[in-house]
Amino acid sequence: MDSIGIPSMLKTKLSTISVSDNRCPDCKRKYVFKEGKEYCYYCELIAPEDKKVAKEVGEWIANREVNELLSSFRKNSLMNRDLEQATFDNYKPQNESQNEALQLAKDYAYNFDKTTGLVFTGRPGLGKSHIAAAISKEVMNQKYTCIFISLPRLMTELQATYNKNSQTTELELLKALQRVDLLILDDLGVERTKNDDGGVSWAKRKIYEIVDSRIGQATIYTTNFSGKELLNMYGERDFSRMVQNCKAIKMDGDNYRLQAFK
Repeated sequence: MDSIGIPSMLKTKLSTISVSDNRCPDCKRKYVFKEGKEYCYYCELIAPEDKKVAKEVGEWIANREVNELLSSFRKNSLMNRDLEQATFDNYKPQNESQNEALQLAKDYAYNFDKTTGLVFTGRPGLGKSHIAAAISKEVMNQKYTCIFISLPRLMTELQATYNKNSQTTELELLKALQRVDLLILDDLGVERTKNDDGGVSWAKRKIYEIVDSRIGQATIYTTNFSGKELLNMYGERDFSRMVQNCKAIKMDGDNYRLQAFK
């Protein structure tokens, strides 16, 4: 150790670095020589790391805000208990259409890009919700934010915010739905089967608000209705917004929940 506290080995190493009189045109720092060639240590080594850290911090801040909103949304109770254990591995396809749906879902989840969506259609009991729940878990494993909720439950949650004692406002819920990386709306169309015309009209308006705020973002729907039935339910304007940038996946087969009764 020398008199100013720099280890002799490090001092020797520093003294071997040769600095050029020329400067980098980007950062204006002097070049150093590496294997006889000039290079900018800052632009090649430090700046990329700075950008990476800045990106990670930015994503953390954005996700923290969304996660705080999700916390107020009681996120732990949004998914039905029977779907909490749903994964790709424990989904058992019964036919080719179900196997194809599983493979497409895996490809979507493993290559998630936040701009495209899916629409799973088919009769009840084919595993549409199971596959969608499995997608949500894989996407969250990749550090993206996700909300999985049935549309009837979502309408109930929104209505609950109108209670003066509610700790969550409608605006907070809508903001969470808008900002989340992936929104999965389970049972599309079920909320439209009520006899209360006023309630149906209100639900339709709210769904349009949510869908319209998420144009260009990833949204997944599951539904027991056909495309033609959904078009009649929501109208051309709203339905075309819903399925914009979405791939339709049709599943066929028998209702597995009723197998024991056959």
